[in-house]
Amino acid sequence: MLQIAFGLLAAFQSVTQTLPAEEIKDALKHAEALYYGARFNESIALLSRVDDALQAQPGRLQEKTDTKLRLALAYMGLNDTAKAKTFLMGLYALNADYELDVKQFPPKVIIVAADAKSEQMKARCFTAQTDARSYLDGGQNTKFIDLLKSMGQKCPVLAAMGPEAAEKFFKSGLASYKRNEFPNALSSFESALALSPEHELAREYVDLTQNKLQLGQDRLLMQWQRDFGAHQFTAAGADYREIVSASNGRNSATLTRVNDEYRKALTGLVESWNKTCAGGADVANMTALRGQITEMLPEPSFGADIRSQMVSCEQTKKIASADVPAPKPAPVGCLEMQSQLALARLKTRVDPVITNDMRAFLKNNTETIIRIKVRISETGDVTVNGTPDGNPILSSVVRNAVSQWKFTPIRDQSGPRCVDTEIPMVLKIGG
Repeated sequence: MLQIAFGLLAAFQSVTQTLPAEEIKDALKHAEALYYGARFNESIALLSRVDDALQAQPGRLQEKTDTKLRLALAYMGLNDTAKAKTFLMGLYALNADYELDVKQFPPKVIIVAADAKSEQMKARCFTAQTDARSYLDGGQNTKFIDLLKSMGQKCPVLAAMGPEAAEKFFKSGLASYKRNEFPNALSSFESALALSPEHELAREYVDLTQNKLQLGQDRLLMQWQRDFGAHQFTAAGADYREIVSASNGRNSATLTRVNDEYRKALTGLVESWNKTCAGGADVANMTALRGQITEMLPEPSFGADIRSQMVSCEQTKKIASADVPAPKPAPVGCLEMQSQLALARLKTRVDPVITNDMRAFLKNNTETIIRIKVRISETGDVTVNGTPDGNPILSSVVRNAVSQWKFTPIRDQSGPRCVDTEIPMVLKIGG
């Protein structure tokens, strides 16, 4: 046994690399044998090498705590209580919740361990108090509250800082509220309430701030709906980013609604892409679709899961190129195009002028959808080819408005093309 112990000691004297688990296990086993043989100094020498080797290695918590416990026990065998207590404090620094089995260890060891645990907790509480003061002075509300939740019950001095922190958070929220910085204000008021649920002023200001934020969200939503509905996607994207910023990391109903609308529109465009690709990869339609998808995205990463469903048309293009060695003659006639694709190229829009004569036809709070057949010329001008039967005054007003629209010219490989499409016009008269 003595030869084995000396062999392990020599091996550990030059340890600089990560120790394999089996070597650690063997060392602890031999140290335990030395301990039970009352050869405490030899056990300590072996365990100290293991302890030093483990210091610089991440993880391995079980091995580290086992080593420190065995060192403490070995020093207890030498009646060196102070040294034993030092290693027990190191054990509790690694794992504050470590418990010794009172049935497995003698009362003397249990008493020293309890004393070490108490002193280690005092040190932890002192560090926690210092960190808490730093968080409080630096306005790091979340970090302060998290620390208080994890250590407050164990550290009375830390828990005593709660009322002071609640008042400080409230005053910070009030200053933000007066500067119209409502997301920051709400965060501070909620932090004050988390620390002091009976803080009535904080509760009142939470309600006031939430109302302010909701009004702002409603305004942004209306602005986004106007821009998105008019296909002003650059402006709509700016509105979207304002909504995200105003949500302050929360999944607000407004943000959810806008995200759902974007995803719905993006899904429709991807489905159109896949259908167009499967139908022969018409270059003009594919170009228009890709442009609309790119233009509509509020941010580059939006809807990556939806866009990943877009099929590749490269193989279709290669097959077409192989089958037709010579270019085709320029196409005759106008392109048939879906309204969604055509509207993506809309530059100038004129809305119908709704007169009092139409209010008998358009009932309050109801929608009327009129589909207008149009031809968009190679220069982007509009000619109305047909309007539905119905109210002649309404049809005339819609025709006059749409005929003034202007589109970006649509091109394919042969150059500018005219386009035939049907545009849905939604009319709604509020009360």
